[in-house]
Amino acid sequence: MINSIVKTSLAAFAIAASVIANTAHAQEAAKDAAAPAQAQGVFMAVLDVDGVFSNAKAMKTIHDQMAKHQSNLQTKIDKEIEDLKKADEALARKTTVQAPEVLAEERKNLQQRRVALQKMAQESNIKLNKVRVDATSKVQKAFGEAVTNVVKLNGITVVFQKSQIVISDPQLDISKIVLEDLDKRLPTVTVADPSK
Repeated sequence: MINSIVKTSLAAFAIAASVIANTAHAQEAAKDAAAPAQAQGVFMAVLDVDGVFSNAKAMKTIHDQMAKHQSNLQTKIDKEIEDLKKADEALARKTTVQAPEVLAEERKNLQQRRVALQKMAQESNIKLNKVRVDATSKVQKAFGEAVTNVVKLNGITVVFQKSQIVISDPQLDISKIVLEDLDKRLPTVTVADPSK
């Protein structure tokens, strides 16, 4: 009989120990499951995309180089316009001394130069636009990398564009941090020569 009581007590003890162990394990699993749920909260930020782009060092270098390219192009166009004006004046003085066939040929040549100038100006503008787009795309790529880096380092899950926000806490604004990261990644961009 004592043997039976001991066996029953040992069995009850083993069941109790198993239940306690399973309960502790279940509580630990629940705690582990709750931790990611808490860590997976929404962490918001606000970003002034236009402000970052307009203040980025790389964009400023692009603007400076584009202004130089545009100035060079305008100088070239202005010179050709001045040359055409002088040629027109010279042709006007020849109307009384040259044969009509020669004058007609010279007028035709001047008209061809005007058409060529217009074509050159249009093609140059297309090339200017292409080199601007190419240079700006490098900044856009670096901007994306900078945003991704800041978001990752700060555990941010949602970024709103500042222009779409009516009001927000200034502490949510990551624009300055993104700008600093962008300026480190890409301080300058060389704009290709559009004349080539």
